[in-house]
Amino acid sequence: MARTIQGDVRHRILAAAEERLWHYGFRKTTIDEIAADAGVGKGTVYLYFDSKEDIALAIMGQFKTASIERLEAIARNSELSPDDKLTRMLTTPVLSAHDICGRSPVAQEMILAVKPHMKSRLKPFMEQEIALLAEVIEQGIEQRVFAVEDTMQCARSMKYMLTAFFPYYAIIEDREELDIEIHRAVSILIRGIRR
Repeated sequence: MARTIQGDVRHRILAAAEERLWHYGFRKTTIDEIAADAGVGKGTVYLYFDSKEDIALAIMGQFKTASIERLEAIARNSELSPDDKLTRMLTTPVLSAHDICGRSPVAQEMILAVKPHMKSRLKPFMEQEIALLAEVIEQGIEQRVFAVEDTMQCARSMKYMLTAFFPYYAIIEDREELDIEIHRAVSILIRGIRR
C-alpha cells in the first residue's frame, strides 16, 4: 500500500507540474507552486524529484512512454504493410510533438531549458524506438520488401535523419506543410531501402 500512495503522490506532483508548466512556462513556475497545486509540501516534491528540470524531464518521459506505446501498436498491426508501418512510426512522434507544442506556446521554453539533460535522460526511449523500427525493417526483409544489411543501423539513421523535423529544430512552422514535408522525407527514406 505504501508504494501505491507514493506512486499517487508522484503522479499528483507530475500532473500539477505539467498543467502549470504548460500554462505559465518553465521560468515562471516554481517548486513552491507545483507543491501547492499538488497538495503537498515543497520537501515532498524534493523527495521525488531533484529539481524543476528533473520534473520537466519526467513529464517528457511520460510523453515518450505514450509515444512508444503507439509505435508498438503500429508495429504489431498485422493489417499494415512494412512500408505503412515505417511511415506511421517515423511520422507519428514528430507530428505528436508538434501537436503538443502547438497546444502550449511555452512548451518549447521547457524543452530548451532541459535540453542539456535530454540526451542522457531520453536515450533509453530513443533506443526503444530504434529497436521497434528495426523490427519492422526485419519484417520487411522477411517479406522481401526491403533490402538492408544492418537493420539496427538503418533504423538509427532513419530516426536521426528526422530529428530536424522536431519542434525545437524545425524550420517549418505550418502544420500542413510540415505534414507534407515529413511524409516526403519518409517516402525517400523508405524508397532507399526497398528491394
